[in-house]
Amino acid sequence: MQRHTIELKDWRFQIDHDEIGESKGWFNSDYDRSGWTVAEVPRAWDFYGEHFRGYEGVGWFAAEIESEYIHLELLQKIVFDSVSGYSKVWINGSYLGDNLGPYLPFEFDLSPFMQKDGSNVIVLRTDNRHKEEWLPGGPIVEWVQYGGILQKVTLQSSSKQYLSSVRVHTEQLTDEKAILLCETEIRNQSGLHLEGKLQINLPIEDRSLSSEHAVSCKPNDSIRIRFELEVQGAEQWSLENPALYTLNAILKDMHESVIDERCQRFGIRTIQTSGNQVLLNGKPIMLKGFNRYDEYGDYGPTVPASIIREDLLNIKKTGANLIRVHYPQSTVHLDIMDEIGLLYMSEVPLNWWLAEGAGRTFIPEVVDKAEKVLEGMIDRDWNHPCIICWSMSNESGTNSEDGIISVRRLLRRARELDPTRLLTFVTIGSPGHVAFEEADLVCVNLYYGLFHEQQVIDISDMDELVRLKTERHLIATANEYADKPIILTEFGAPSIAGQEGSHRFTETFQIAYLEHVWQAVIQSGIQGAVVWSWADYRHRGEFIGAWWKIPFGHYGVVTIDRKEKKSLQAITKLFTEGC
Repeated sequence: MQRHTIELKDWRFQIDHDEIGESKGWFNSDYDRSGWTVAEVPRAWDFYGEHFRGYEGVGWFAAEIESEYIHLELLQKIVFDSVSGYSKVWINGSYLGDNLGPYLPFEFDLSPFMQKDGSNVIVLRTDNRHKEEWLPGGPIVEWVQYGGILQKVTLQSSSKQYLSSVRVHTEQLTDEKAILLCETEIRNQSGLHLEGKLQINLPIEDRSLSSEHAVSCKPNDSIRIRFELEVQGAEQWSLENPALYTLNAILKDMHESVIDERCQRFGIRTIQTSGNQVLLNGKPIMLKGFNRYDEYGDYGPTVPASIIREDLLNIKKTGANLIRVHYPQSTVHLDIMDEIGLLYMSEVPLNWWLAEGAGRTFIPEVVDKAEKVLEGMIDRDWNHPCIICWSMSNESGTNSEDGIISVRRLLRRARELDPTRLLTFVTIGSPGHVAFEEADLVCVNLYYGLFHEQQVIDISDMDELVRLKTERHLIATANEYADKPIILTEFGAPSIAGQEGSHRFTETFQIAYLEHVWQAVIQSGIQGAVVWSWADYRHRGEFIGAWWKIPFGHYGVVTIDRKEKKSLQAITKLFTEGC
């Protein structure tokens, strides 16, 4: 049979500020929800009205699955692409399970609980408050913890014997050919033994590569099938020519009937380091880019694909080749970057954990949760050629005894799961991060004149307090790790659009800061620099700004609704001239 997917859009919502919903049985199928409000899904509840803006607490959602979509003979799953907070899910009053964090999708098998006759009611409880034992793991969180159902929810139907994953990566690459290593996982959730075959088809211009593999899988079991494909004259995925291919995998029974089919898009490319250089397809590349949150104006984190595409294309027009993020974002971003040729550094949302240098209490469960997210993002995003690096954390206590052990654990797990990509973690440039011995890139964030040492009040002091100190720090780091590429993963200064002058918070000051740090980057000879940030963004309500209490980060070269600041043209000139 062919897979079938239905998006669930008709939801009702109820706030639960006093946390009475579970004790009152709000999850029961016969509970009266007529008083609940109609909710726009997907959309953060912050935008349901001004009274919900910044709300952190418990909210409930409910939706009914119409009987015409119920097929008891099939495997039927409900898939939540992103729900913000700690979530619990019920169907028809039966508890399905929970999930922590909005960063990755989660799913439940509905098949044992579905009713062909009558209603099937899905109920979701979610709590988006911050706890230090949850991710991001720090005492405070910078980015807004938007609440509710942030991405689509779907009912997915398939055979109980199905292809659960298809992975492709480039094992070897020359100008003449590519060797692709492919791996498929087949699951059998039926009570019958599966005997059949797996057919593979890879269209290459005017021809097609194919292979066939025998399949034998016991009931309630799974198998993996690994094989190689040799592609002559392969078109490489690159920034200038982001060529993409689609591999078709077809699972058939012994009678040649199709059981399941999956199409997987991928790119043929390699990413490596050699000494202190980063190599894309064997050629040195300097990484230039922006840190970026996924929120946009009054869309919050739920932005139409067309607007995301326009935003990413505008980033590429600056001469940037890399996006860095603090947490896994929806796959629509990755799909577009695959298509337009932008590189991506994805990061485990372990941020300000152990509050670097502040002696925070070590909570082992945080590392367990970080490892789970690491595993999930590698599993979900394996086939995206735009992803060149997994980062384990940002500005965390990775120079403490517990931090060193923990980040080594994450690096080793990432290497085990994905030996094809670069690995790193990001620090504020302080010494003692010996786990860099196991990383491919050394990544530091530097804000001389803002957060490091003496603050710069006027542009006239920029050369001494910013450029010179940044350059010295980068050169010292490069000397300390002479055999690894050094990336300045954050630098920048805030500016308020329309403000001019030689002092802080003006557009003039922001331009000068970017120019002085970029000069230090070029003079130090490091291999990359990433601006903080592409766009202005909202702070979480409890976050206190560096100089004044304000729920906004004005570090963007564009505003939160993507109006240009003067720094956009300045950074474009820096990115496109002389390197």
